Amino acid sequence: MRALRAIRPSPATVIASIALLVALAGTGYAATSLPANSVGNKQLQANAVTTSKVKDHSLLKVDFAASQLPRGAPGAPGPPGASGAAGARGPTGPSGTAATKWALVGRDGNFVAGSAGVVVVQSGSGQYYVNFGSAVIGHAIEVTTVFRPSDATVRGSAIAGICGATGATPPPDTITCSLNNNTSTVYVVTLNSGNTFAESHGFYIAVL
Repeated sequence: MRALRAIRPSPATVIASIALLVALAGTGYAATSLPANSVGNKQLQANAVTTSKVKDHSLLKVDFAASQLPRGAPGAPGPPGASGAAGARGPTGPSGTAATKWALVGRDGNFVAGSAGVVVVQSGSGQYYVNFGSAVIGHAIEVTTVFRPSDATVRGSAIAGICGATGATPPPDTITCSLNNNTSTVYVVTLNSGNTFAESHGFYIAVL
């Protein structure tokens, strides 16, 4: 047999082999020897990080864009807070007017029954001033004569008006009284059976 001749590679084959070794060595280095923190945003391609590469429960709210996370259900109401301190007392309001007050008055001007605080003064025969303790303007006044054990004779009508007409523009439902001319007082006159003159008789009076 003829002896095998030695095979001598060509220069091109030598260069290609060297390039292949360098390339393989570089890939192994990159895959196994990357320095810490050497991969950043510039090295990552778009959509390179997928859900399979993210650890469950590792992301926070700040890692998401605004309005990207759905709003959770409202929580249960909290317990009531403590009561606040009482506020300062307000100013005293104006005096109120009498309402639904009444009185039963005897023929001599004596207070028989009725609302507390009512004061009666007889100024003459059949003439009475009934004070209710507060203004009665703006209220209806009702007066009716009444039979009493000592006053059982026939009598006429009873008329009344609210006192307190003073000044240039007095309240429209008032009259000028010679005594106790104030809007808390009602002037009452009881008449004889012929309604010709004042005559003392008992009466009911009510402020409605």
